[in-house]
Amino acid sequence: MKIPSFVIVLAVAAALSGPAAFAQDGGAVINATFTSDVADGKPVDFRQQFMNSTPAVFYYGELVGLTGQTVKLRWSLEGKSKQEESIKVTRAQQPVWSKMKMQEEWTGDWTVMVLNGQGQVIDQRNFAFSPPL
Repeated sequence: MKIPSFVIVLAVAAALSGPAAFAQDGGAVINATFTSDVADGKPVDFRQQFMNSTPAVFYYGELVGLTGQTVKLRWSLEGKSKQEESIKVTRAQQPVWSKMKMQEEWTGDWTVMVLNGQGQVIDQRNFAFSPPL
């Protein structure tokens, strides 16, 4: 059975519109990562694990479909809240980053949640902060 070309085009368009479609539903975060630093508005590396000698960890992401909202970036260690930052979104696609100054004893599994203006979690990522092996 041959599939008409317009069906394939529609399927590709639907797949590519994922973040935009989600953005209409309450916003989205794209290109999210953890990094050891942000330079010129971009992450310098892409990491999921950091040694406990690392002085700071950055969460970087691009907010889509959240113009006019205030989003919250919530950092927690093993389920215990450590920091919350509010960011006012002024553009349709806005890069943002948040810095956590780390302490050597804060080893374990970290989570950063991004909450839209309605308090819905629109992104959640984890990284490990551990001593060298």
